[in-house]
Amino acid sequence: MFFFPVLVVSSRNVITVTFAASRINQELAKEGIPLPFGSRFWASNWPTGKSPLPGLIVHLIPSIIVIIAPPPAVAYPFILDIEGYPGQIINFFIVIGLFWLRYRKPNVHRPFRVWWPFAVFFLAASAFLLVAPFLKPSNGVGDTPPLPYYLYCLVGIAIMVTGVLYWAGWRVLLPRVFGYELIPRKETLDDGTVITLFSRRKLKNQ
Repeated sequence: MFFFPVLVVSSRNVITVTFAASRINQELAKEGIPLPFGSRFWASNWPTGKSPLPGLIVHLIPSIIVIIAPPPAVAYPFILDIEGYPGQIINFFIVIGLFWLRYRKPNVHRPFRVWWPFAVFFLAASAFLLVAPFLKPSNGVGDTPPLPYYLYCLVGIAIMVTGVLYWAGWRVLLPRVFGYELIPRKETLDDGTVITLFSRRKLKNQ
């Protein structure tokens, strides 16, 4: 009986995170980020017209890899670590962006203004959580032996850097090298989903 509440809470967390991740994947496809087989499928609500199953498939593929790749005994804590570390990176840059907006656009109307000591504390906490995992633990191995204690940090950073490089290559580097620009246009799918698609237009001076 003790494990039943834990099972229920864990299941709700998994379902919530999975659905949220599938929606994020769908939104990326709706913004025109190039994916295999085209953005239309991944941005759609196929087959029901109500839920983002294609986005869930995108979430499923790396999830299976992360579950299978590490040793079975440490797969679960390793997954939790990988999930948490990139989130702290995002939190860190969100607070940096908040301070940047406060500095560059101080007079913009804001429905809510966070009290800056809270933002400073949140920034310090995020910075600590980004640095602390690289400090060698007292047992020397962390909670995912035989994997290095810092491996999940490197994996999380590598995933985010790969995403940034992928976007930069598609949006900046390739157009500059081959002399074209990406022209956005809107398209409505059969299920009512509005997506952004890009077409290439050759630059005249190229």
